[in-house]
Amino acid sequence: MRSHLNRVVFRKLLASEPIAHRGCLRPRQYLPSCLPDIQALPRAQRRSFFNIFKKPQRVTSEPRMAPGLEKMMEYSKMERLSARLPPPDDVLKAVTVFFSHKRDRKTSTRYIPDIQARHLLRSLNYLAEAESFSHLGPSVFYEWLQVFDHDAHADSSLHREIIDILYRALCQSKVLDGRLPKTKFFVAYVNALCATGGTLTARDELIQFTKQTHSPLQSTEIKSLWGSIFKGFSAEKNEVELLRTLAIMNETSAEGPQVFAHEVITRFYISQQNVDKASEWYNKCKEQDFDSRLELLQRALIDLGMRTSNTNLGKLIVKDITAGTPTKYQWDLIFQWAAGTGKGADEIDRMISVMERANQSLPEAEWRVPDTSTLNKLVKVAVDRKDPYLAERFIALGKSRNIQPNALTLIYQMRYRLVVKDVDGALTVYKHLQAQDLSKNQDVIVVNELIRAMCTSGRQDFESIMNVAADLSDRQAYFEPETVSALSVLHLSRDEVHDVIDLLNTHVYGFDMAGRASVQSTLIDYCLKPSTTTAQAWDTYIILKQVFDDTTREQRESIMNEFFRRQRPDMAVHVFNHMRSHTRQDIIPTIDTYVACLSGIGKLKDEESLEVVHNQLKLDFNIEPNTNLHNALMQAYTLCESPRTALGFWDEIASSREGPNINSIHLAMRACEDAPWGDEKARLIWTKLSRTGIELDQPLWASYAGALVGNGDVKGAIDLLEEAHAQQGLDMDTLIIGSLYNAAPGHIKKGIVEAWAKERYPEIWAALEEIGTRSSEQSGLPEFKIDRETGP
Repeated sequence: MRSHLNRVVFRKLLASEPIAHRGCLRPRQYLPSCLPDIQALPRAQRRSFFNIFKKPQRVTSEPRMAPGLEKMMEYSKMERLSARLPPPDDVLKAVTVFFSHKRDRKTSTRYIPDIQARHLLRSLNYLAEAESFSHLGPSVFYEWLQVFDHDAHADSSLHREIIDILYRALCQSKVLDGRLPKTKFFVAYVNALCATGGTLTARDELIQFTKQTHSPLQSTEIKSLWGSIFKGFSAEKNEVELLRTLAIMNETSAEGPQVFAHEVITRFYISQQNVDKASEWYNKCKEQDFDSRLELLQRALIDLGMRTSNTNLGKLIVKDITAGTPTKYQWDLIFQWAAGTGKGADEIDRMISVMERANQSLPEAEWRVPDTSTLNKLVKVAVDRKDPYLAERFIALGKSRNIQPNALTLIYQMRYRLVVKDVDGALTVYKHLQAQDLSKNQDVIVVNELIRAMCTSGRQDFESIMNVAADLSDRQAYFEPETVSALSVLHLSRDEVHDVIDLLNTHVYGFDMAGRASVQSTLIDYCLKPSTTTAQAWDTYIILKQVFDDTTREQRESIMNEFFRRQRPDMAVHVFNHMRSHTRQDIIPTIDTYVACLSGIGKLKDEESLEVVHNQLKLDFNIEPNTNLHNALMQAYTLCESPRTALGFWDEIASSREGPNINSIHLAMRACEDAPWGDEKARLIWTKLSRTGIELDQPLWASYAGALVGNGDVKGAIDLLEEAHAQQGLDMDTLIIGSLYNAAPGHIKKGIVEAWAKERYPEIWAALEEIGTRSSEQSGLPEFKIDRETGP
């Protein structure tokens, strides 16, 4: 089939019409994919003296991905493009390296974000179809399953599918491995299911396994698995199955962890803030041999009482504690409850003295002495109540008793100072925190909060912010998505594009989809922000294109429209071209994208951009032009002062099966208004409209009158309107007369319209004068501020 472009060229030649080209149809500024990612637009060439003083070119870091992930991403892309897939052995090697990395606690977290899980799932399905698992021993799959045996992957269908694939491959493995008994595989499988939201399946598998297996589970293994199932249902907030599991365990006389089950159920109701149920199951726990875990449960209930302001619950726990001889831990709970119910630092101090006097009746080895743990519990209560004054009083109380604060105390101090927006005070505490043992990274969350607060406060200098961020980076600690967003905007505001790319390459590939979307949304908002300079907006877009290749079509269209708003059609067309060259079907331009692009070009009257986009449309086999698209072309060519070309699209609309719509008629009339001898074309269109019986409302009459008067036929337009007014009952209004005046060419023609309107419709003319006038962009003549705009 001959291309549409060839047909257009031959039609132009046969009709003796010129073929506009303006040199190369794809000038350098419109190359969609040849520009370097961090280069904005072509710049003038600069030469240094023999390059002696030339600064070394800054090279951005490579994306920091988990080992093996890049190869799996490559497979996903090739699969989406239906291209030649990489060899299964290469993908298997990547999967093996990936799991080894996740199992190494020293170098990484075992958490697999959902984005990585999606690529991993595709790769495992590919390997399963290629039968690449046949030579792997069961121990390999056992080690891979252990990656999922913690709660970080809660309620993830992606991870459960991965687990199913691994367990099926494990069961079908023909390679003998006597180092691990069969039950070990099953234990890993059940634990993985419970940690990923598949507890119901895990319970059914456990019941079935214990009935059919010839290698019965050990007693400790059974208790462990039932414990995992109880924890799984609790994490899934599944009250019905949680209680049903306890009933099943009792009915089948299964050897399960009864005490642990009661504790999990109690904690479940605590998390649901169900005071009555929590109290009921707490009483059942007290009836059993609970040892020191009862104290932990009492603390959770004390916290529940303070969160719900339920004094009865707190009094019940305190009564249970004081019924015997409270331990040091239980005394701390009493102080915590007292602080939570409004007791001040002085009253707490007196209560501590009571505890110390009670030591006289105990052996010295059992004395209960207030310590840093006591102080931290009190400060935490003040922080939760958002009472920084009370927190400071408790810290002062600790100093008076020679209780030295530790890292946790300083972390609480930072939190309450950040709550009251005391960023300088929080930074001072942070400096003291540096002298503490932070090997467990317990300060990471609050330091992330500090960085964000420093970025938004506007009072902190750049170096101070970077010093705090560098401390986290040197420790290879976790940067939260909100922190990465804040630092990215800070660097962008300083035109530090390379630093933004380095920051994103270091962190975003380890985020899940929600985290990536958060950073992506922040960058898009910054790009669309009116106060952002055009150069910064362009740099931000290039970063989005490079780092967030999955930016949606809608998001890209909003950026394209933003550059149109900034009167930079060249940048907008770059964004459009990047969409055209994308490999994903859900990102390449649709008809609506073309319409938005053509509308923006038309408003800015950029003929060169219009020519480029129109030529691309002719070559785009994904697009079948419809009336809406032809309307956009007609509007764009009319605004770019090519009304004759615009009327050619009217002819295509009129001969199409879909036919014109109301907007098509208005746009055709506007083209006739500007085209030479356009009044003749307008009369032909109007005659056809009259024959179809379409309702000719006032806006259509206004467009038709404008088309006639635009070619100088003022008398004909006035006579037409007078006749329609007299015979068809056309009501004159500001739109009709204003359109007639605005379309009239030259001062003389406008004067004729003005004289007629003042004589025949003085009230309407007076209303137009109240609306006011402006200078026409094309002629510079005055025109009324009426809305004659028509969209595609």
